[in-house]
Amino acid sequence: MLRKLFGSRFIKKLNPLLELYSYSKDTEKTYQELMRLGSLAKTKGERALFDLNRAALLYDMGKLREAADVVREIPALNPEMVSRTEELKTKIRVAMNEGEYR
Repeated sequence: MLRKLFGSRFIKKLNPLLELYSYSKDTEKTYQELMRLGSLAKTKGERALFDLNRAALLYDMGKLREAADVVREIPALNPEMVSRTEELKTKIRVAMNEGEYR
């Protein structure tokens, strides 16, 4: 109950990290920082959001196989999460088929 009142520590740290990434585009450093936040993801939704962002960063780094493995494990919690996951799956599939990152 207190978590809902004061917000999630994971989300409070994730949002600034992703905002910084949108400016810096330093994928490696952002991925390292995201991995440090992984232990803060306590709920299923936080874990799914962590995995989705992890897969997206792996995709940006060109590690398509790893990204595909991570995105397969993301649970379908709500329609928005399903939509985001499917969008990332499509990007990964297209990149693998076209050899974009080879």
